[in-house]
Amino acid sequence: MRARRSLLGGVLVAVAAIGVNVVAARSNAQMDLSENRRFSLTSDTRNLLAAVRSPMRITAFLYDKGAAGRDAQFLLDRYHELNDRVEVRVIDPDERPSEARRYDIKGYSTVVVEYEGRRVDVPEVSEVQVSSAILRAELGTTKTLCSLVGHGEATFDDESKQGLSQLADLLRNNAYVLRPLDLTSRAVVDPKCDAVLEIGPTVSPKASEIKALNDYARAGGHLLVLGNSALDTDADLNPLLEPWGISISQAVVLDPQRSVQGDPFGVVIQSFPTAHPIVQGVPSVQLSVTTGLLGQDAPLLGRTVSALATTGDAGYLDADGNVRESAGDIHGPIPVAEASDVSRVENSGENRVPGNGARIVRTRVVAVGNSHFVENELLDDLGNRRFIVNAMSWLTEAEQLLTVSTSPPKPHDLPWTDERQRLVIAVAVVGMPGVAIGLGLLQWLVGRRTRPSGTTPSQRRRRSGPSGSGPSAETAA
Repeated sequence: MRARRSLLGGVLVAVAAIGVNVVAARSNAQMDLSENRRFSLTSDTRNLLAAVRSPMRITAFLYDKGAAGRDAQFLLDRYHELNDRVEVRVIDPDERPSEARRYDIKGYSTVVVEYEGRRVDVPEVSEVQVSSAILRAELGTTKTLCSLVGHGEATFDDESKQGLSQLADLLRNNAYVLRPLDLTSRAVVDPKCDAVLEIGPTVSPKASEIKALNDYARAGGHLLVLGNSALDTDADLNPLLEPWGISISQAVVLDPQRSVQGDPFGVVIQSFPTAHPIVQGVPSVQLSVTTGLLGQDAPLLGRTVSALATTGDAGYLDADGNVRESAGDIHGPIPVAEASDVSRVENSGENRVPGNGARIVRTRVVAVGNSHFVENELLDDLGNRRFIVNAMSWLTEAEQLLTVSTSPPKPHDLPWTDERQRLVIAVAVVGMPGVAIGLGLLQWLVGRRTRPSGTTPSQRRRRSGPSGSGPSAETAA
């Protein structure tokens, strides 16, 4: 009987093993065990590939026999698996020089993306570069961002912690062209600027510059204004923002529950009160020495001002500057980022609405009381990249387009805020021990209820006899 059971068990195990192998052979599921999951494509890339409706070819030119070639092929195969319209190739330019000459390849690791008669080249085989090339090939055009200079702003070629070189790479990867805009000598904004950026000036723009920027905005222009607190700058940006229902307080925002590792000026923003496109997919933002934005004036017809991000309920505007909560402060939640959309209909000009000869003129303004979050030191933290990419997409009226906010993967520590510290202590010190004690008490109660009343364990053993299977001699007598 025992041998028969053993044989039956062996047969069942064999059948189960065969079934698992059959299912596995029919599945293409894979697990990425590489460091930082560098072969797992992000949701941005998946969305890009879903938008590919025509045949696309991705060709990487590099030595295909080494580790770099194998990694490149493995990565590009992920693109093909997600959309079979995407053809991928890895070509060794030394073995196939005629193919390299046909594409006019000048160096190793060049990737060429071809789509609907358009070609985009990028210098390396990485998800960031390949996906940005796909995005540019899909769009077929680029947007021009004009960044103000001449007021102490950070520069896009600065690779220091306070520089904007990583932001420049991010914007270029999302099909934007960056141009400097100097209004100090000639205060006229080029209408070819799809958006004008004012990032962290240390001195105020002149009145003639403000007028030129507001004239540009009224004509359907778009402005991104990132200011700083009075601790960093003397620049007054309110003349530029107030016509659009936004103003900067110049007072520092503090949030004791969401400060970063005890730094009162480092604040994690987790409150996004509206369903605005700019905050979609943004889990949180880390700011440093940020200012609060003040409430708008009476609403104007055609103007909508939205609070994009605020502090928590414990946040406040440090109006008296003593870096602690006092009677003169303004209590939260305090807005730190806002967007203004002003629309009107004109009956002349370009972009007329078919049928009535009119056109919609749309002014868009985004203001954040902080520019440090886009600097090299903080850009990779939390949802900072996603926030600025979403902001640029909305500003340039391209929110229906897809973005690439992917950066080279690397581990990031979560900010150790007071709120998170209390949560960890509650779970580790109170919650888990409490669950263990509760389970012990439950087990004791269940055991007590199932025990016959008025007996002890030794009495039950004597009543059941020596073997526990029958009555004792005393009971039988």
